[in-house]
Amino acid sequence: MLDNQLFSKIAAKLSGFYLCLVIIGLITSELFIVLFAGTFLLFIFNLKEFHKLVLWVWQSPQKKHQGANSSWDNVYYGVDNIQRGNRRRRRQLVNNLGEFRQGADALPDGVVMYNNENNILWCNSQARALLGLKWPTDQGQRLDNLIRYPQFAEYLAAREYNQALLIQSPANEEILLENRIISYGENQYLLVSRDVTRLNQLEEMRREFVANVSHELKTPLTVLQGYLELFDDDENSNPSNSKAVRAMRMQTSRMQSMVEQLLALSKLEFSSMASKHTKVKMVEQMDMLESDALSLIGERDMTINFDIEQDLDVYGDETQIYSACANLVTNAIRYCPDGSSIWVTWHHHPHGAQFMVRDNGPGIAPIHLNRLTERFYRIDQSRSSDSGGTGLGLAIVKHVLKNHQSNLKIKSTLGKGCRFSFVIDNDRIVSFINKKRQNNEPSQNLHI
Repeated sequence: MLDNQLFSKIAAKLSGFYLCLVIIGLITSELFIVLFAGTFLLFIFNLKEFHKLVLWVWQSPQKKHQGANSSWDNVYYGVDNIQRGNRRRRRQLVNNLGEFRQGADALPDGVVMYNNENNILWCNSQARALLGLKWPTDQGQRLDNLIRYPQFAEYLAAREYNQALLIQSPANEEILLENRIISYGENQYLLVSRDVTRLNQLEEMRREFVANVSHELKTPLTVLQGYLELFDDDENSNPSNSKAVRAMRMQTSRMQSMVEQLLALSKLEFSSMASKHTKVKMVEQMDMLESDALSLIGERDMTINFDIEQDLDVYGDETQIYSACANLVTNAIRYCPDGSSIWVTWHHHPHGAQFMVRDNGPGIAPIHLNRLTERFYRIDQSRSSDSGGTGLGLAIVKHVLKNHQSNLKIKSTLGKGCRFSFVIDNDRIVSFINKKRQNNEPSQNLHI
C-alpha cells in the first residue's frame, strides 16, 4: 500500500513539474531548451539530495533527519527504520554474548575457543587460571605456543580427539588437567580443561591400597596353606575333618589365586610400556599356551584346536602378552561344559595380527557383555565359584591390551558360544617394521 502511494505521489509531482516546463516552453517558443534545462536542474537537485543522504548515513545515522517535504524524506525514513532495527539487534547480540561469557566464566572447567590455525579466539576465567592464559593479551596467539608441552602439540596436530589428554597445568605443576577438544562450526574448536587432580589422587590411593592389601594377604595365606598340607587324608581320619580340610585347601588355593591376580593387576596399572618393547616370539608363546591348556583340560571331554601362523612375531611385553592370551583360553576352558570345542587362532589381520579364542559353549547374554572386563563381575555367582574363577581375568586382559594400544572385542550368542579377540597393530608387527625400515619409512607408534 505504501509503495503504491509513494509511486502515485512521485508520479504526480513529476507530471506537474513537466507540465509547467511544457507551458513555459510553449510560451517562450523554446520547448526543447526548457525541457532540457528543467531535466538538468531536476538531476542536480536529486544528486545533491543523494549526496546529503550518503553523508547522513556515514556521518550521523543516529541523528534524526529533519524532513524537507521532499520525495527523499521517504528514503531517509526507510534507512532510519533499518538502522534502528540493526542497532536493536546489535544490542541484543552484545547482551547475549555478555550473558554467554558470564555463563562460561561460571563453569568449573577451562574453556578455550580457537580456530583451524590454533589461534585463540576467546577463553574463560578458569582457562586463564588453569592454563596460564591472559585475556585479551593472548587473543590471536597460537595455543600450542602458549601451552608448551610436546604431547599437547602432537595432540592438537593429530586432529583425533576421541581420547582425552592428561597434562600438568602450565600455571601450577601440582594440578593435573584432563583436556578434551570438541569440533564445532566451520574450522572452529573448543578446548575443555578439567582439574582431575583429586580424582587422580583417589585412583592412586585405590591402586596403592589394593596392592598393599594383596601383598599383606599373600604371606598369611602361604602360611595357612602350608599348615593345611600337614593334614593328610587317610583311612583312619575323621570323615568330617577330612571334608573340612579339603574345603579349606580349595578355598585357600582360590584366595591365593585371587591375591596373585590382584597383584598382577596392580602391577599392570603402575607399569609403563615406554621402555618394554622387546621381540616376542609368538610361536613359542602359543606352544606354551597349548601345553598349559591341555593340562588344564586334563580328562575332561573337551577338544581344543590351535591354528598358529608362523613368522608373526610382535614387539611388546612378553609376560603381559602371554598373560592376556592365557586368561582368554583359561576362561573358555573353565566356563564351557564337557563336550565343547575351543578354537584358538593367531593370524594376520588387515590392521595387524589377530589373536582369537572361539568356542561353542553356552554363550553370554548381551546384557553382560559391556561389563565383563569389570573387576569381580560375575555372570553367574555359583558357576564362577564352582569353576574357581576370580572375576579378574578379563580385567587383566583389558589392562594388558591397553598397554599395547589394543582393545578386547567380545561377540556372543546364547546357545552358540563366544568369541574373544584382539588385534595387535601393524606398528608392533616385526615383519611390518622391518619392511618399513627397508623402505626408510618411520614407525609412528613404536620406538625401539
